[in-house]
Amino acid sequence: MRAATWALLVGLTCASVASGRLWLALVLAALKAVAVGLEFMELRHAARVHRWAFTGFVGLLTAGLLLAL
Repeated sequence: MRAATWALLVGLTCASVASGRLWLALVLAALKAVAVGLEFMELRHAARVHRWAFTGFVGLLTAGLLLAL
């Protein structure tokens, strides 16, 4: 599963560099942060409230950055 997550992270990184758009790079960075949190920080085995809190925080942080643009 970690190899699939790593491949996803590399793919999202290539997509964000290739797009050349800042807002899309921020959205893809948020997706990468959630993938890292769930897989490598092992939040997928944590309580549901912890997973939702982490995902919500990343979403709010991304929304704030997008609104600041």
